[in-house]
Amino acid sequence: MKTCLLAIAALFLSLMTQAQDVVKLFHDDTMVDSVIYSNKITTIVINKVDLVNYFKTMDSTLFSNCYDPKSFRNIQFAHLTNQDVENHFKAAKAWLDDSTHTEYNFNADKFTLFWTQGEGILLPYIEDMMSQLLVDGRLAVVENATKIRVPQYSIFYEYIGGGEYKIYKLPNGKIIFRESNFYLEQLAKS
Repeated sequence: MKTCLLAIAALFLSLMTQAQDVVKLFHDDTMVDSVIYSNKITTIVINKVDLVNYFKTMDSTLFSNCYDPKSFRNIQFAHLTNQDVENHFKAAKAWLDDSTHTEYNFNADKFTLFWTQGEGILLPYIEDMMSQLLVDGRLAVVENATKIRVPQYSIFYEYIGGGEYKIYKLPNGKIIFRESNFYLEQLAKS
């Protein structure tokens, strides 16, 4: 009986650790104007059109929700008032709409202030939309070590505090993006 239960538990655990989904990326020649999001492992190239469309959608969503911070999954917005969200969103949208700003390069490994006056003001919005772009495969992922565009990656799931969060991994197991780092308050025990 113990052997049977151990076998069932081992099977269950092996299924839980396997990738739930594999996303195959296809080459997109329409990425003329792009946004670069880098971390230690990868460089992610996002079509600027997707960022512009995200801002158009959020503009009407936020207006209809009276700029409620709960409109975002990114935890950086959680402690803001509705007025703060409105001010930050309008400043970020003005930066994006300014035609003199043509290059968008973000490094997730560098500390960027939330209320920065530069292009960094867009970073919380990019991190908010990143998971959906990764699920849809609407971007290019380049592994920094090899400088080669990745043809596919896997989506794993982790369960924290009753919530389900995605982890996007390269075929070699290195993490591209982890939702819980951006969508969940990080608690420290002291």
